[in-house]
Parts: sequence; C-alpha cells; structure tokens
Amino acid sequence: MLRAYCVSLILCVNVCEALGIESDNLTEMSLEQLLNVEVFTAASLIPTEATKAPGTVYSFSQHDFQRFGVRRLEDLLQFIPGMQINQSRKRHKIIWSRGLLQRQNNKMVLLVDGVRQQHLYYGHFSLGDELPLERIEKVEVILGAASSVHGANAFSGLISVTTKNYSPDPELSFSLEAGNNDRTKVTSLYTNERVQLFASHLSQDAPFDEHRTSFIGLPTEQPLDEEYTSLQVKFKATDALTLMLDYRHQETPFLFIPQTQDAFVESEFTSVAATYKWGNLDDGLLEAQAFYQWDDGKEYELEQQTRIEGYTEYQDAVIGGVSINAFKRVADHTLALGMSFHHEEAKNTSYHRSFSFSQGFLSDPEVGNLLSNPGVHNDDYALFLQDVWSINDDFEFTVGVRYDDFSRFDDYFNYRAALVYSPGQHHVWKFLYGTAIRTPNFREYLKVLDGTDFDAPLPAAESLKSFEIGYSYTRARWNFSSTVYLNEYEDSIQERPTPDGLDEYFDNADGQLKAYGVEGQLNYRHELGWDLSATLSYVDSSLDEHGDLPYIASWMASSMLGYQWWQEHRIGLALIYNDSRPDINGYPQDRAESFVLANLFASGRISEELTYEAGIDNLLDEQNYDPAADFGGQFNPEKSRRELWLKLQWSPSW
Repeated sequence: MLRAYCVSLILCVNVCEALGIESDNLTEMSLEQLLNVEVFTAASLIPTEATKAPGTVYSFSQHDFQRFGVRRLEDLLQFIPGMQINQSRKRHKIIWSRGLLQRQNNKMVLLVDGVRQQHLYYGHFSLGDELPLERIEKVEVILGAASSVHGANAFSGLISVTTKNYSPDPELSFSLEAGNNDRTKVTSLYTNERVQLFASHLSQDAPFDEHRTSFIGLPTEQPLDEEYTSLQVKFKATDALTLMLDYRHQETPFLFIPQTQDAFVESEFTSVAATYKWGNLDDGLLEAQAFYQWDDGKEYELEQQTRIEGYTEYQDAVIGGVSINAFKRVADHTLALGMSFHHEEAKNTSYHRSFSFSQGFLSDPEVGNLLSNPGVHNDDYALFLQDVWSINDDFEFTVGVRYDDFSRFDDYFNYRAALVYSPGQHHVWKFLYGTAIRTPNFREYLKVLDGTDFDAPLPAAESLKSFEIGYSYTRARWNFSSTVYLNEYEDSIQERPTPDGLDEYFDNADGQLKAYGVEGQLNYRHELGWDLSATLSYVDSSLDEHGDLPYIASWMASSMLGYQWWQEHRIGLALIYNDSRPDINGYPQDRAESFVLANLFASGRISEELTYEAGIDNLLDEQNYDPAADFGGQFNPEKSRRELWLKLQWSPSW
C-alpha cells in the first residue's frame, strides 16, 4: 500500500501530545518512528497508524506544502503516483485517478473538516486557489473504492482536508504573496483555544498565453483576470461542540470560447456546520454532524464589442445533511455503526440568451431552464457498519458495509474487506477488495436537449470493483512502497451526440472498463539535511470493444530533491513527468506529447516573526495544450506557463 511518508513535525506535535509523547523528542525520531505515530483517520474513521490504514492512503501536512514547494492543493496531488492533473476550460483542475478520465471532479469526494463539499449541477469540486493552503493543517487522500465508508461518488478515492488547529495561546499571522501574471494574494489568520478566523483574497491573471485557439478551433483573445475570496470561522462552543462557517466567492474567465464573446464563471459558496464529539473508543465514542450549504453558480457571456450580456445561466442548489457515528472498542474489535441523511435540491437553473456567435444578437431572446425537472431534489438515507479486528500483533482485518437508499436512483450495497499483515518491524503487506458507486449529477440525468426530439435515457449509477495488493518496507531513514491494482468499471457515464447530431446527452457506456496498474514511491531523509521523494506509476485502461482510453498518460513520475541548510532555510527542485497521450480530436495545434515540468523553490526564516517562500513554477516554460477542451469527450490538459512568486508571512509576538 502506498502512502506519503512525509508527516511533518508540526503535525506530529499535535498527535503526540494527544498520545502522551514528549514533543521535545520528535526531532530525534527516525522516519520509521514517525510513520508509526497515529495520524490517518479518513480510511476507517478512527485514528490509525499510517502503516495499518486500510487501502492506498497518503497524508500531507503544512510542512509538506513547503517541502514540495506547492501553493495549491491540486499541485500537491501531482506527487501522488497514479494521479493525472488536467486543466478545464473553466479554470479548475480535473483529477484523473488510476486511468479513469472524467469531465469534472465527480468521481472523488472532497471533505473539509468532515463536511462534504460539491457543486451539484456538475457534481464537481475545486482544489485550487479557492481553498487556500494557508488555512489547511492536514490533507488525507485515499485512492480506490471508498463508497463503503463515504458513500456515493467516493468512487476512485477521497480527499479529506482538515483546517488549522486551535492554539492554547492567541496567535495571529498575515501573509502576502506576489508574482507575475499580476498575482497578489493576502491572507490573515487568528486563533486561540476557542475561536479561529481566517480570510484571504487573491487577484491574478490566468497564467496562460493570451493568443490561442478556442475549443472549436477558432482564434481567440480573451481577458484572463480572476479573483478569489474566502472566509472561515470556527468556534469551539464547548469541548465537544464545534460550529463552522465557510464562505467562498470567485470569478474566473471561461476560456476557449468563440472570439465574439468574453465569458466568465462566478460562484458563491456558503456552508454552515456543527460537529459534536464525545467519549473515547474504550468507553464509547459518539460523533454527530449537521450541515447546510448554499451553492450558487453563474456562467455569463459578454459580447466583445458592445459588452452586453448575451448569455446567462444559473446553477443554484442547496445541500444539507446529518450523520451520527458510534464507535466502541470491545476486546480485539473496534466496532462502528453510522446513520446519515443527505439532501440535494436544485433551486435556480434558468438561462437567458440574447446573443449567439453564429447568429449575432437574437431578435427574440431565448429563455429556458437547464434541467427538465427544475426543482428536482434527491434524498439519500444510509446505514454504515464496520469492524476493525486486531487478530494479533501481525494481522489486522477491516470489514465494512454501507447501504444507501436514494429517492431518485436504485438502492445500493457497497462493501470492503482489507487485511494488513505486518511480519516483523519493517515489512507491511496489504490486501483489499471493495466496491463503489457514482450516481449521476443533475446535468447528466436532467439536461435539457436543444433543437432535437431525441428522448435521452436515464443513466444508471456507475459501479466499481477494485482489488489491490500493497507492500512497504521501512528503515530508519528511507522507505519504499508499492501497489498493484485491478479495477473493473461498469455502466460508465459518458457524453454522446444525439442521433441527429444536434446536441449531446449522457448515457452509460457499453461494455466493461478495465484498468490495471502499478504504483511505487521512495522516500529518503539524510542526516546532513538532504531529503528525496520519488514516484513512478503505470496504468493500462481500456473499454471493451473500444481499446485503450484516449488522453490517459500510461507512465507518470515525479521527484523532489530538497536540502535544509543553516537549520532555517531550505531549497528544492521538483520534477513532474507525463508521457504522451493518445489524442483523437484531430486538431493539429495539440501538444499532447510527453512533458516534464520543473519547479524550483526555497523557504526559510528571516527573523523570529518573519518567514519566506519563493519559487519558479514550470521553470522550463513547458507548453502542454489541447484546444479541443472537453466537448464530445475531448479534454484539455493544459499546464500553466512559467510563474515566479514570492510569499512573506508575518506572525507577530503577543
């Protein structure tokens, strides 16, 4: 089983204090000892040693953000073997895990402090500048089937984000980041033992060429400016009850459209949540959570000459839910029972069109709705059972099952069985078999078809069966881990043209999609301050009767070499490699050949209160561009051009 062996001392201080370990000794702990600290939670919902967490898991902390020289969460995922990161024309990154391509990030689940976050119309989530790293304490990633624990859409994995911890003493920090492409980002954080306040604002130009070909093959020149604002409030009302408010607003350019229009995406997201935790595993632990979210999305186009709004569509929805989980350790078993309710509802999904690039301004504006059932709602009632059985010092067996009862779809059982075998101090073997589902999003099963009488079928949920074997070997200063997996997908949802070619609709693909692959990771830490992380992965994915899937990079690799000097400063170089990708769209402007991205970065402390980070992303100014974007099953794996940046953080003493 793979995992990222880069748990920071900062994170370990918090964990070890809870376990009664003296933090003064952490700097003397070996890599092997750090890996045995209990840090991973998302895989089984209970704190578990990283070496014993079921499945393929990775853990990153704030220290690792600096260690890998990244500024966005999506950039960190490039250092996980088996994950391919692509650029959408709507300026968000698409995550492909283990050879499974998708138009949106709708085959994984994003949790922020345990609360699921999702854009309902596309079933999508974003991991870029709208979720600043400055507010994040820890990131846990699961690859593979996770629906037996986390429900629908935990299909190819899960990303769990934990925001910054409270502080026993008041702490205040400010950061300022500047770079080319007119990038300016400011953040502020205040925290004490009960209250935490975070705010950030970013303005920049999208870091791409201004003169390019649009997704329909036409030359285009468009504005690139964008803005992101976020606000978070956490309040620890009692030792057991935490209240949270999360607000985000962003406006970004809609890239690759015809040259007659400028288009933008504007979104506003608000989430309120309450989390209650009481007890412990030996006496009984109860965790309860309730949340409600407003998710407002707007896409609009301005005619370039008149600046008149020629098209506007809304994608407003609300999400709410409640969950209760109970845990109890009985002899060698840790038992879990959970129940949850999840509600999704479309609100405003109307559109208004007064301009078309092929017709100009319309004499009679078009008014309609994006969905055939504008006020649709879907409820999910779920029951979850799990047993973690510590058979002896060498064997631990996890088995779990989840039942979901959807109001709009069929009922589903998902299950998982995982065996962890630790023969001796240095070796760990893992075996896992599990299932997962992904239910269609609003657009996939309620899209209104224009200009055609074709009656689209209702897509069924996608299903996955996954088997994997993992092995890791750990010594004091280095470790190696690897995973071999076989995935079988059925009822994969894809976009097809209508028989008359006038529109597109979504349907389940014929045949079975199979993917198998191998992933490996090596980490090394030298006593003189050097450290190394390297990954390599191979995937082969094909659909019955259709052969290999397009746009998937079969071979991917990454490496990071860092050096700590003067005890206060660090420099590093990171490389990300993707091999060439099959491309079927026929555009000669494509650059789908192999590429290497090189990032150079540094960080350190200037004074007791002032620290710095700096870097050059895409040092070699590599171009990687597919103008076909995501229409008709084509994708746009564009990478940002060269970026230079500097960040200062000031933490004044009280």
